[in-house]
Order: sequence, then C-alpha cells, then structure tokens
Amino acid sequence: MKEDLNRFYSVKQEMKDGDWDVALEKAEKMLGQDKLATGLRKSLEDMVDTVKTNQQVSAKVAAHVKDIETSVEAGELEEAQQTIEELRKGQASLDEFSEKLASLEKRLEDELKKQQAPPVVVQPPVVQQDQSTALQLDVIPKQTGQQQQYRNKLDAIEVGLADLNHLYANGITSEMSEAENERYTRWDNALNEIYGVLKKQLSAQDMEQLRVKQREWIKYRDHTASVNAAEFAGGSFEPVTYIGTSADLTKERCYALVNLYMN
Repeated sequence: MKEDLNRFYSVKQEMKDGDWDVALEKAEKMLGQDKLATGLRKSLEDMVDTVKTNQQVSAKVAAHVKDIETSVEAGELEEAQQTIEELRKGQASLDEFSEKLASLEKRLEDELKKQQAPPVVVQPPVVQQDQSTALQLDVIPKQTGQQQQYRNKLDAIEVGLADLNHLYANGITSEMSEAENERYTRWDNALNEIYGVLKKQLSAQDMEQLRVKQREWIKYRDHTASVNAAEFAGGSFEPVTYIGTSADLTKERCYALVNLYMN
C-alpha cells in the first residue's frame, strides 16, 4: 500500500510539473494492477481524464505557437499578433510555452519596429547576385526605382559580410557558427523588410498568393537545411551547416522577391 501511495504521489508531481506523458504512463501502469485500492483507482481514473484533457490543450497550444512562428517567418505580423492575443486569453494553458511565446512576442515587436522604420537607401558597388530560388513565378522582372533601391541594399549586405571573414579564417567551429548565425540574421532581417514593403505594394489577391508561396518556401528552406545538415549528424558542424544553408536560401529569396514582385 505504501508503495502504491508513493507512486500515486509521483503521478501527482508529474501532473504538477506539466509532464503529461510521464504522468499518463505512470497512472495507467498503476491502473493495470489487480490489487489496487478502490480509492486510489478512482482517483487515478480521474487523474487520467485530467491528463488527457491537458494533453489535448497542450497539443492545440503547441500548434498555435508553431503557427505564430510561421507567421512571423512569413512576415504576417498582424496574424501572429492576433494569434498571440487569442492564446493569452487561455493563460492557464500557456505555462509550458511561456518562454517560447515570450521569445516570439519579442521577435514580433522587433519586426514591427523594422517595418515602421523608413528604408535606408544604400549605393554600394554592384556585385553579381544569385537569383535562383525555389517557388519563383514565371514573370519578367521590371526595372523600377524601389526595386533597384532594394537590389542595391541587398548588394550592400553581401559586400558588408566581409566583416565576418576573420571568423572563418581559423576554421574554428564555434567562430564559424557565430559567423553563419550573423549572416543568416542579416539576410532574414532583409527578407522581413522586403515582405513588409510588398504588403503595402501588392493587391490583396496578389498578397494572399504570396503568403501561400512564402509558407511553402519556409518549409522548403527548413527541409533543405535539415537534409544538408544531416550529412554531419551528431557532429559539431551539423548546426553550422543548417544555419549556413538557411542563410544561403534566405539570400536567394530576398533577391527573388525584389526581382519578381517589387515595383
């Protein structure tokens, strides 16, 4: 009986910690005992119902958090903000996601500030850019003022990456990881800024089509990065390859959006 009580309290602790899978496993194992006390059995059955309900809630919240992350990645900041507000109404179910949600809220705030800031015109040396990317439309790019402005801006980012060369020089993984993360951040910031401009330029119908394509591109980017990184699975170079691939594809996507959509 004492052992059963200890197991019972262990289930309660797992529930308190929000570890629903472990709590369910322990509770169901106890319920499989033939000689379990009737009082404990009834309490455990109620606890199992509670755990399953919380598992469903957690799964829904996790899906919403993923949607928020995807919306921010795609530059759909208003949608992300709305989903966060809806989640906040169910505060009790957010405990295990609070850190992730806070991080997304901070990123959302930063992206909104970037979109509100006036674009900076940069006139750098012209370099050859790679315009290949997945999911491009079959259209002919137009040579117009703002389009050229953003091409110049992207060229300037490429030229500016020279300030990271010293981090690659010694072949030290930690330094290379730092450089690749910074490279990805610069291109990702540019992509979000471009997406914000396009939201103002495109018609509602064209923007909706772009949203769909952008979500498809995010899946493509993540999948390609995972495949490339898998070649170094378990090694220190795996995350470097993942973020490096993401940076390359994000750069290509920046040029594609400017060339194909921007006026």
